[in-house]
Amino acid sequence: PEQAIDGILESQGIDPKGKYIGFALRPWPGFEEKAHIFAAAADYAYEKYGLTPVFLPIERRLDVAAARSAAQYMKAPHYILQETGSSSHTIGLFARMQVVVSMRLHALVFAAGQGVPLVGVVYDQKISSFLSYIGQDLYTDLSEVTAEGLRHYIDGACARIGDQEFLSGGVDRLRRVEERNSETARKLLER
Repeated sequence: PEQAIDGILESQGIDPKGKYIGFALRPWPGFEEKAHIFAAAADYAYEKYGLTPVFLPIERRLDVAAARSAAQYMKAPHYILQETGSSSHTIGLFARMQVVVSMRLHALVFAAGQGVPLVGVVYDQKISSFLSYIGQDLYTDLSEVTAEGLRHYIDGACARIGDQEFLSGGVDRLRRVEERNSETARKLLER
């Protein structure tokens, strides 16, 4: 429920009615050398679009440290959540973001399912495969990410805010996959 998500945000000192860009980062070989690029991108989103960066962990034990690594280079005000709670709370938090920049597959799935514009940073082929499957084209490999490139992708994602026709296409593809998965599971259980 919206009130529950409002409460989580308020408990972190975050205005539930604010405009945010979500970052879901994770440690990975090569990440530390790129942490300043994520910081520059977060500052850019704040300066150009008025989106306050919020770092949302999917795997708290690892992701909070990655968020701190990037945030240490930032100038813009930002928030680092220590945890996001249950799956439904996590999905609700991603739904409140205007744009999501993520290395985490689950964050991309959660945001895409809520019709939030995405930017993917690929450390594993599963990320690019998922994004391609749902028709998203704003992604780059971690090894190739640059500040200029990430700014360009954020511009592209911000241009999609409110583009229900484009964003609903990804949601529809996710629903079809979920329906096929459920049907396959049902058939397997009937055996």
